[in-house]
Amino acid sequence: MKTMSAKDVEASFGQFIDTAQRERVVVTKENRPVGVFVPMDDFQDIIWAKEANAAHAEGYLTAEESATRLSSLLNAED
Repeated sequence: MKTMSAKDVEASFGQFIDTAQRERVVVTKENRPVGVFVPMDDFQDIIWAKEANAAHAEGYLTAEESATRLSSLLNAED
């Protein structure tokens, strides 16, 4: 995961966008993290995992089905 200061992001926004498409980028201000930008694929995986957890909590998936789905989603980037 890459870290960039807000000043660096402002000065080289195009590079920041290119990097954020490939990997997570933490943006800092005065050496404190203020945000994280994730590639769209990662974001979609996060949403799917959240939906799988909600479905499991509501009883739509068995524990094994939920674990299998979450594992496949989390390992998709390998």
